[in-house]
Amino acid sequence: MQKKFYMGGVCGMGMAPLAAFLKDDGCDVFGFDDTPNSDIKTALQKLGIEVSDEISAGKIFDEMVVSTALARRKEEFLKLYPGAKILRRGECWAKVCANRKLTAVIGSHGKSTVSAMIAHAAIKLGQNCGFLVGAVPNDFPMHKYCAEGEILVSEIDESDGTIENFSPEVLVALNADLDHTDTYADNMRLEEMFSRIFARTKRMVLYPACDKTLARIAKNSPAPSRAVEIPPDFMGANTAMAHAALEETFQSSFDGSALKSYRGLQRRQEVLRDDTDVFAMADYAHHPNEVKSFINWFLEKHPKNALVVFQPHRYTRTHRFAKDFAEIFSDISKKAAVALLPVYAASEPLDERGSSRAIFDLCPRGSIMLVNPGDFANIVQTLKSRSAGAKINVAIVGAGDFYFDAKKYFSK
Repeated sequence: MQKKFYMGGVCGMGMAPLAAFLKDDGCDVFGFDDTPNSDIKTALQKLGIEVSDEISAGKIFDEMVVSTALARRKEEFLKLYPGAKILRRGECWAKVCANRKLTAVIGSHGKSTVSAMIAHAAIKLGQNCGFLVGAVPNDFPMHKYCAEGEILVSEIDESDGTIENFSPEVLVALNADLDHTDTYADNMRLEEMFSRIFARTKRMVLYPACDKTLARIAKNSPAPSRAVEIPPDFMGANTAMAHAALEETFQSSFDGSALKSYRGLQRRQEVLRDDTDVFAMADYAHHPNEVKSFINWFLEKHPKNALVVFQPHRYTRTHRFAKDFAEIFSDISKKAAVALLPVYAASEPLDERGSSRAIFDLCPRGSIMLVNPGDFANIVQTLKSRSAGAKINVAIVGAGDFYFDAKKYFSK
């Protein structure tokens, strides 16, 4: 008998590939999403997955699976479905991975890119494996099904603590930057989590040789581990980690050529427009370290007439890292115009201590702009006027919803 899954937030980046994988596994899958990505909704519907814009009280299911954001609404769902079995996304994801040979990609940032690189190379090389990618690849699907006992490549999210349910065959640890401070109060708690998953890894842990925290954890772990030499730029580092993971996963040597044709992901160095007037790129970076890395990389390639637009993600993160963000944007403002948008709350309650003004007030007066989304068109036009007809370069940075407005603006 088919198992029935009702999935909340089904069009989200983490939920959609899981829903599709479960459908391929023979399950009956349907879901709801009150702010659906239209492209993902259409793709899921083509797979035979019913998607509604709102929750229905009349559904019959075995398990409800909810996104990280919707997990806060558990009591509301239980009122609609008394006694229902409700799983967080990561808990269901772990069940899928448990009986497969999992290569897990973890870290505060870079997970989607590296897991997608591995999946892309495996396809090009004809290697038999499944994959789950938490973002939308430009030239292949977010998921590929594999049966139990086969290799599965997947990024694993540490944000809500469900990482504790995974025991991978191969672990690819990219970085250990403190990010989700509502789950890990400090670096010690974060390192304890890494230590536990290192210890649960069955065959090999891979980590960047330059990461002192991960190196210390690996040294004290019972699991076999290998340090990977990586270049200083973040794209080169991602490629090096993906190549090492590919070889370890399939226990074979590859020359790296399959990675050269990788075409990227939406919202990860995604080019929104490139013509004689404007070059615009979007990136999902939201932790201070990845924000700094991306913007510096962008400005090295596009240094003239540049505008950086940043939307902070979550009040908790902004409150914790306001000083770090202020230092980054104060420095960036010497090279480019910087516009700071309101925080994307991601279901968190308002906390003025973690508002965008918390960053703005720590920056030198006049160095950056505190703006609203409706100001964007005027800011771009002003930059064009000041550039006297020269091409302008715009970076849209952050994990919030302004990306969709910017994509629409630059598609005109």
